[in-house]
Amino acid sequence: MSLGLAGLSCGLVFGACTALTEFADCKLDEDCAGAGNGYVCGAGNKCVPGESGTTTGDPGPGPTTSLPTTSTTEPPITTTTGTETDPITGTSTTETVTTTDSETDTETTTTGGQLACTSHGECVAALGGDHVCGKTGVCVSALTAECQTFHWPDEQPTDKVVFIGSIMATSPPFDALVLPLQNAVQLAVEDFNANTDLPGEFKIAWIGCDDAGSGAKATAALTHLGETIGAPVVVGPIFSELVLHLAEQAKASGTLLISPTASAKEITGLDDDGLVWRTIPSDVYQANAFADRIPQLTPKPEKVALLYKDDAYGTSMHEDAVDRLELDNPAIEVTSHVYPNPVGLTEAQLLQQYGTVIANAWGSPGDHPDTIGIIGTTEATRIILGFMNAWSAENPDPPLPRFVVSHGVVAALPDLIAAAPGPLKPALLQITEGVAPIIFDEANFNNFNIRYKIRFNDQAPITAASLSYDGAMVMMLAMAGVPEGETVTGKGVAAAIAKLVDKEEGTAVSFGEVMGLSLTFIKKARDILVTGGTVDLKGVSGALDFDLATGEVRVNLLGWGIDEDMGMPGFGVLDPKRMYVLAPPPSTEGMWVDLP
Repeated sequence: MSLGLAGLSCGLVFGACTALTEFADCKLDEDCAGAGNGYVCGAGNKCVPGESGTTTGDPGPGPTTSLPTTSTTEPPITTTTGTETDPITGTSTTETVTTTDSETDTETTTTGGQLACTSHGECVAALGGDHVCGKTGVCVSALTAECQTFHWPDEQPTDKVVFIGSIMATSPPFDALVLPLQNAVQLAVEDFNANTDLPGEFKIAWIGCDDAGSGAKATAALTHLGETIGAPVVVGPIFSELVLHLAEQAKASGTLLISPTASAKEITGLDDDGLVWRTIPSDVYQANAFADRIPQLTPKPEKVALLYKDDAYGTSMHEDAVDRLELDNPAIEVTSHVYPNPVGLTEAQLLQQYGTVIANAWGSPGDHPDTIGIIGTTEATRIILGFMNAWSAENPDPPLPRFVVSHGVVAALPDLIAAAPGPLKPALLQITEGVAPIIFDEANFNNFNIRYKIRFNDQAPITAASLSYDGAMVMMLAMAGVPEGETVTGKGVAAAIAKLVDKEEGTAVSFGEVMGLSLTFIKKARDILVTGGTVDLKGVSGALDFDLATGEVRVNLLGWGIDEDMGMPGFGVLDPKRMYVLAPPPSTEGMWVDLP
């Protein structure tokens, strides 16, 4: 069965978004003191980040300024300081007023060595287009060592704006599979701004951050977005490990996180004050589907090696899968092998450690596993090729093993075929399959796929990009559901999500609704929400039926195979072969059904 969607194969996107570069004018490096730590006078006489930049991962309170406090030749009689809060953005601004014998003047001041502000325009005029009026009423740069992507609405600075952030591992080795998810956030923001706005004619600005798979970088990025900038919501992180790492910080800062792909079951029970959401279902369903699929292979397995990544996602899903597999299939011999998370490993370390794990799992001649299950992410393609090297090194050749992989690996399976030596390609097509939750609605994904390819230079999105687009769009529509006059906060947005999942009385809104040049679903949903109504959303990934108690969705799963790409010999395309149909809730179990 082929769904005919070009986006089902793994598209590689290398065109990362660029940040604004309208920095302050300069002649000497000293002129850039107000632009941020490490800025120098660069090409075109503009202040730009120096080579050293900010290397600690700590964004700090924001850039310092060398501008002096305004003074007068005669001392003022009185000085008063007032603080105002914008009802939409929640930004606090400080204004100092000095009164003389003859007149009252409003003056620009510095606060703690930083330029005080009452609007983004003041910061742009003084320090350049990458500066904004931060959460505490001082000018700060939107850019940091981790956050290098910044877009104003229509690339034009404006005071009527609400910020949305993203935290994703967009640098190597994750870039090929994660950049499409970041691009999807950008597309959602552009779609929203092109078709509607928030009450009060506020638009959306976006800041994209790269956590590089690092907890320290993710922490620095969330500090910048939530506490320095004041963004109420963040799309990300991608990895379960980092969502768990940031949950307490998000709760403390009041920032709502919505992850497209973090599926570890531990996220469900977080004490997060309702601020951690996800558009992908928990792995409790996938673990059962994964464990139930292995015994159905033909011939039935006798010896299974389960490899799992040493992170929250891998260890949690392995725990559930191995328990179910062993309990239901006592005749199958099961061994487990943990492999290291590749983050922070050099190439030499990775090859040495992965080689050791593969050798232990493969065993001695005549005692090899007939089935290898891998619970991990894209690094698993290298592990599969390592097993194939071990298989081909023996003489005579032992029987080929079968490979069953989890959803974190599925998107990379076409790349596995492309990277495999020619003689191994046909075999890998036959012996490799994956299990993943259903993360696309066919009609809506097709519409999204076309628009994505046009926007990002004919690159195809991977299916997980649908989860990222939906996460960003849900956040912006929920912002529209915050009662007018209330500050848009993470908690306020979380409360408004209830207005998006009304299956009884809500107006059905599908993300594929288009008329002419307009994505009519965006304005349709927005207008209903701002007038006090409710909607029932079906996104690019499918029905967005969030459980309001947990912030999660519940969907069936697909069993994916790989077919030869007839248009590109030597490459593969993903093809859904079967579906794991869940029993009615609250059950986490289901049954596999072959697709026609």
